[in-house]
Amino acid sequence: MDVTDERAYRPGYQIAAERILAHIRSAGLNPGDRLPTEKQLAADLGVSHTVAREAVKLLCARGHLTVRKRAGIFVGQPEEQLPPEVWGSLLVENLEHVEMLFECRRTVEGQTAALAAQRATPLQVRALRELAERTLVAARDDDPAAFAEADEQFHQALAEAAHNMFLTSIVGTVTTLKRRVLTVGLGDEPGAGMRRGASEHQAVADAVADGDPGAAESAMRLHVDNALAGYRAEVQRNLFATTPAPPAAR
Repeated sequence: MDVTDERAYRPGYQIAAERILAHIRSAGLNPGDRLPTEKQLAADLGVSHTVAREAVKLLCARGHLTVRKRAGIFVGQPEEQLPPEVWGSLLVENLEHVEMLFECRRTVEGQTAALAAQRATPLQVRALRELAERTLVAARDDDPAAFAEADEQFHQALAEAAHNMFLTSIVGTVTTLKRRVLTVGLGDEPGAGMRRGASEHQAVADAVADGDPGAAESAMRLHVDNALAGYRAEVQRNLFATTPAPPAAR
């Protein structure tokens, strides 16, 4: 459908703005990279200079572009994460609350992974692979702190690759709540659990790289399901054991 047909439903500058964003994604441009002039953009898009100018204004207002006087038009960096909302009080000692948190993760992060498989840029795919590898190295080194850091960065990078600021914000908040749960005193993730988690990170990253939304969603949901199973086992071991639990296998 060309711009003439689409203009019957939406203003031409909105369509032009979407095409500029599509060009930025397909060209793999990063914040700070320079775009053609408004005149050249108009020619490339097949629209008037006025429409191109309005499209650039719209994208600047949204943070996708910046215009520097006598320098040109550059790719911007819009704020992808919204300010955290009040989620209420998560009672980490309340097992029902924690189960709800995992249920939320399964739903939200599964869909996030599916969208990432459709929308991730080549640079984002590479970042996901590198973060998955970092979790694998941390697991091999038996380094829970390094694993936790890389794990959080992996999940946040995946959310950003979905290119949906609401999902990015939700995943960020859920990650904070997850950290609170793990800090309460259920112990460090056993070595076997870290190795499993790292392997699952790689499966998610591979599915995103393959552009397979179904596989990405399934891999992420399996990851969350296994994390929940590990949490339940840890609760059983630490809270309900009648005799001291043996040290976790490393």
